[in-house]
Amino acid sequence: MKMETAEHFGVLVKSAKYGLKLTREKYAVINTRATLPKFEKLQKIGAYADSSGKFYTEEWCREYQKLILENYDLSMRYFKSLDREEFNSSINTFLKKYKGFKEVTDLNEWGCPGYYMMVLDEYKQVYIGTADNIKRRMQQHWAKRISFDRMLFPMYAVTKSVLSIDAFRAFDTTRIYAQKKRRTYVLEDEYIQNMPMKFICNRIGGGQIKDRIDVMNALALTRDARDMSSMLNN
Repeated sequence: MKMETAEHFGVLVKSAKYGLKLTREKYAVINTRATLPKFEKLQKIGAYADSSGKFYTEEWCREYQKLILENYDLSMRYFKSLDREEFNSSINTFLKKYKGFKEVTDLNEWGCPGYYMMVLDEYKQVYIGTADNIKRRMQQHWAKRISFDRMLFPMYAVTKSVLSIDAFRAFDTTRIYAQKKRRTYVLEDEYIQNMPMKFICNRIGGGQIKDRIDVMNALALTRDARDMSSMLNN
């Protein structure tokens, strides 16, 4: 497979085996390695290849792949149903409220701490995050691949799971806005809450995770996430 390279927002990006744009064909590539803790429910249905729970069976992976792709197809239909004018208006409203965010044209100027908003115009989605080094974090998003067993969140949530930002590829990010701040995490959740949830692809709320209460607060975003079940019969 030929490796593609290109300049994107001033930095070099490589396609690897997943390409530079998200495609259904390269989305749910099976990997039998488990990256989640061993679950009793999965053990009962014979999902694990051995008693250690470090690998899944090929059979379970093939069945789970079908669910992942069902979620993918529902998500694509969901994205198409969103109003583009409302999407752009929501971004503009956010930028007017938080004037510290500037449009990024060259990531080489953003090797600093702060907050960032990745805009996926084709899908009418944004991702809001924070980092000690915004440039490096962008490159991590584009190079990273979400693990096979984490593609649905929570597991088996076909109609509710939000496509992870790390499922998208470099060229899916069409705009970036960022704000330089020495203190990170403090405002992340506020920023996330100030974008309509239907346009957000954050899977959990913002903020630094230090204890169980922080985990519960972060996961609260999942409870309010989209439900695409109405699209099943349309």
